[in-house]
Amino acid sequence: MSTSETNTAFEDAFNTHLNRWNTHSAKWDLLARPLGEDAISLSVADMEFRTAPAVIEAITHAAQHGSYGYTEVFEDFYDAATHWQRSCHGWDISTDDVHFFPRIIECIAVLVNDILPSQLAFNRPPIVTSLVPAYGPIMEVIELSGADIRRVPLHEKTLDNGEISHSFDPEKLDAALNGADLLIWCNPHNPTGRVWTRKELETVAKIAARHDVLVLSDDVHADFTRPERTPYTPLALVSPDLWDSERLIQCASPGKTFTTAGLEAAAIFAPGQLGTALEKAKRKAGLHNPHYFAIPAAIAAWNEGGKWVDALRRYIDANLRLAHTILKRQLPKAHLTDPDGTFLIWVEASAYLTDEEDLNRACSNSAVAVSPGSDFGHEYARHFRINVALPASELEKALTRLCAALRDLR
Repeated sequence: MSTSETNTAFEDAFNTHLNRWNTHSAKWDLLARPLGEDAISLSVADMEFRTAPAVIEAITHAAQHGSYGYTEVFEDFYDAATHWQRSCHGWDISTDDVHFFPRIIECIAVLVNDILPSQLAFNRPPIVTSLVPAYGPIMEVIELSGADIRRVPLHEKTLDNGEISHSFDPEKLDAALNGADLLIWCNPHNPTGRVWTRKELETVAKIAARHDVLVLSDDVHADFTRPERTPYTPLALVSPDLWDSERLIQCASPGKTFTTAGLEAAAIFAPGQLGTALEKAKRKAGLHNPHYFAIPAAIAAWNEGGKWVDALRRYIDANLRLAHTILKRQLPKAHLTDPDGTFLIWVEASAYLTDEEDLNRACSNSAVAVSPGSDFGHEYARHFRINVALPASELEKALTRLCAALRDLR
């Protein structure tokens, strides 16, 4: 099959409706079910596409074996993880520095519940700094651990074209890292879609080094960047000193890119003794023997999924442009991001929403599910996040219904 024929086949697959009802889906069977059978979900950051053919083939082959006993992580997983970083992101990392975790959030959990408290001799709770808005489940894990959280709000600026852009204030970040133990970084940023520039990353690295703070960079959306936009750069490439001093953990996963989050496989990159500490804490938390399908899926994704991801990025970029056209035309008083990365759009809708109850009514009336802004911080109740990773025709239908319902609130 020629390249053009392959790309056409991929695009046809992206345009095909995928019925995920009755699959125990958190996005559909839990969150969208109350909206009725005609609901369209733009909420959880799952994609509404079948995954790459190579991944389906690997999982099918594993399923057909018929015996699903305990598994282990071998060199082929580490090779695949480093191959993807090297070929896609230009980062040549040793397999010795790759550590398997089921989920990135579980790595954060062992940091705040075990590693940091033990380093502090349990004399005080760890102090964790994060930009906000931020992914709610990560903040929940940190809060439940008893750690103190310092939230640094991103500056939200309305541009002349009505869009919003986001930046961080280095002085505020510097103040929040004074005496802190851990910085949770996110690149590309969820929910705003910012891909941080090299200059911004250099600033973060310098501030973190000055305060001797451990940085965890959650880069789960790293594969979703857009043409002629800021390219994704691993923080370790920008600041080798931070990496060499064992003050940096970088996190990757095929979960978002290949819609395999339910199989739970993440690659945690951590050097030297920091990696050793993570392995020990992981065992202490009872995390071992990965999901039977996790390893073959990840290996197939990272070794064979490149062309599929290239086609996926083009489709996502077109969907982001489509969503922008619809939202700007039908919600002229709303302000929205034009993301550098991710498949997410962050919408400031205070002209239409008084509170989260208004958003709930609009979702109910339109039978469209979105992620409420309060999921990313209580002060964002008049924002919401939409996911554009679904067939374009369904995206257009959902946004048209949602926009009409939001206008009707006023």
